[in-house]
Amino acid sequence: MQLLESHNQCPDCVLMELRVIPKENTTHQFDLYLNLKFNQQEEEILDGKVKFSLRSSQLILGLNNIILVEKNQINSSSIQVFDSVFSAQPTWIINHTPEQKFLQDNLSNIKLGVLEIQDSIYELTAQISAKKADIFLTDIEGLWLHDITPNKHAVLERKLAQFIDKIYLKPYISKAVFKSKENINDSSLSYKNQENLFTEESKLLKKIIQFIYQTQKDNFMELAEIAGLHPLSDFAGGDLTGVNLSGLNLSGSNFSYANLRGADLTDTDFSEANLKYIKLNGADLSGAYLEGTNLQNASLQNASLALANVIGANLSYANLTNTNLQNTSLGKTNVKNAVFSSNLGLDEEKKQELIKDGAIVN
Repeated sequence: MQLLESHNQCPDCVLMELRVIPKENTTHQFDLYLNLKFNQQEEEILDGKVKFSLRSSQLILGLNNIILVEKNQINSSSIQVFDSVFSAQPTWIINHTPEQKFLQDNLSNIKLGVLEIQDSIYELTAQISAKKADIFLTDIEGLWLHDITPNKHAVLERKLAQFIDKIYLKPYISKAVFKSKENINDSSLSYKNQENLFTEESKLLKKIIQFIYQTQKDNFMELAEIAGLHPLSDFAGGDLTGVNLSGLNLSGSNFSYANLRGADLTDTDFSEANLKYIKLNGADLSGAYLEGTNLQNASLQNASLALANVIGANLSYANLTNTNLQNTSLGKTNVKNAVFSSNLGLDEEKKQELIKDGAIVN
């Protein structure tokens, strides 16, 4: 089995190396090993510079006349086998560790499993990809003045993430192709001519930045429309620090992994929304509608849920330290391993109910 081609589009962000080692006493079985390096990538965009990294990514194997006869159980919190009836290809999910904001470690000599060749003509492809929500912008310099409102910053930040996703991370971040000798001359990697796309998208990005910077509008929905972003789906993983979403209907939206520290979310409708791993530290959710909302692993320290409707929500593993719970409706809420501490509005009877339902009450 020979390596035909290998391509890393953003080698500072993600650098992948695969090794295929023949097993002893056999000609058709191979051990598959993975090496990955993660860090920040810096790119010049318009008149500025942007550094970005990834919160998570996935590795997918494409097997042609090859089967994975053994899938190794990896002893690492950073990379896990993804088992799903909907996934026909072997897949691994790679996540940053809890103490880090993004992927920045090396994974060395990780054995993924054992491959077995089924025919004389075969092909193995390995591909690293990520979603737009996985993009973490670590530094933005020279693209816009920072005297803009939080709403404008949130929209421009995600528009920039969309640009990076389209230009640098599609159709893959890293890819390697191994083939049999019989078809070694058939190239499987298609390199896109990004020059025209970069020019066109850069012009559009510049136009949007200028328009949003100059407009007197500050309504989140209107700004998102100007930027060509969907307010319910394009802000997962975004930096929305201090935004004003008060009174908006965001039912069924996806703001998972987003940062909404200090945001004004009073009377906002987040019913049935995906707010997993969201940061709501210091946010005001007074009167918010959170019925059926997924707040698993959410950070709600020093936030206010006073008068909020949280009935049927999933608060498992959420942190509600110093969260204001005065007149908060918590009926039928999943509080397994949720942390409650120093909460206004929690009497002793309610604390005991939470403990009975699996919460950690200090």
